[in-house]
Amino acid sequence: LREHDMSQNRDIRIYGAGMSGLVAAINLAREGHTVVVHDREQGFGGDALYNPSTHTTPLDVERTSKYIGIDIAPAFHPLVDCPFYFHDTRVSAPVSGLYTVERGNRPTSLDSLLYAEALKLGVQFEFGSPLKREDLPKLPPSTIIACGLTVDVYRLLEIPYLTWYGWISRGEIGFSGHSWIWMDESISEYGYLSSVNNYYFNLLFSIRPVTEKHLDTYRRFMVRNEGLEHDTWHRASGCVPIARLDNPRLKHKDLIMCGTISGFMDPMAWFGIAGALTSGRIAALAVSDPLRAEQEFRRFSRYFRTAFFIKNRLWYTLRPHVGLLEKAVRLAGEERLARLAARYVRADAHIPFAIPCYANLGCY
Repeated sequence: LREHDMSQNRDIRIYGAGMSGLVAAINLAREGHTVVVHDREQGFGGDALYNPSTHTTPLDVERTSKYIGIDIAPAFHPLVDCPFYFHDTRVSAPVSGLYTVERGNRPTSLDSLLYAEALKLGVQFEFGSPLKREDLPKLPPSTIIACGLTVDVYRLLEIPYLTWYGWISRGEIGFSGHSWIWMDESISEYGYLSSVNNYYFNLLFSIRPVTEKHLDTYRRFMVRNEGLEHDTWHRASGCVPIARLDNPRLKHKDLIMCGTISGFMDPMAWFGIAGALTSGRIAALAVSDPLRAEQEFRRFSRYFRTAFFIKNRLWYTLRPHVGLLEKAVRLAGEERLARLAARYVRADAHIPFAIPCYANLGCY
């Protein structure tokens, strides 16, 4: 009876006006539901801590568009280059199948594309409307929670999370399609710049506190190797749903989870774009066909445990020894490594440690 009731056209609430919530809203509106999207921010485009931002991600844009039922190609731009740095040792990486995309509420962002489509379909928005504790007992089971990386909601819903610490710089810049990854012993994760639409987002982050001294090391690296320096940085901290093996969840406290908060995130490199897009479609499906939605959710998240194990038991054992990695890279030679990477690390390859399938829907 309950599943039958959920399959009828009804009023649907979504909390979160980022990309996953917007994908869910668009699909539900097309099915004839009345959709109201709530967000604690004063507008669409995700958490102001993170956005506007730019990201580099492996993605099969055509398959993703087909799966979610929305042409997202205009927002994704092929990556030009993305070197990996071990200290100052540079390794070129293949960029086929890699894209840069903008998040936030600027006209050129993915969120703006999705928001415009949602408005066309009559989706209603209530901004400045956060999820509150007193609302939880009154929310129907068709409610979708798409609150991204908002730590208050993780605490409210008692979802395990891992805290990250770091520094962020963002703004307009004179190039697009250029990214880099930087590794150093001072951080557990990496320094990361991505650029698109003449806008950049630079993030230095770790699961341990990142001091001004660590930031200064990163800034000196940038000047030496990229000839680039930013005037403005701000300290930041947030959460990610990769604290436990059971983080991926479609339903929680009788509510539908969507986007990053559902655990649809790669534990290895923390990719989240493709997971947010696909989980938005799955969350919409959960309203009308819960069983099929569960099957889809498990299909896309089936390598989470493998990725979690590799990251926490293997990679974090090796990661502090960046000097050894650097020596190995120098011994092999950049040209040889680039040839090997181009031959074996393909964007269409099935690599079992990301969500979904190296974030490119390769399992379709």
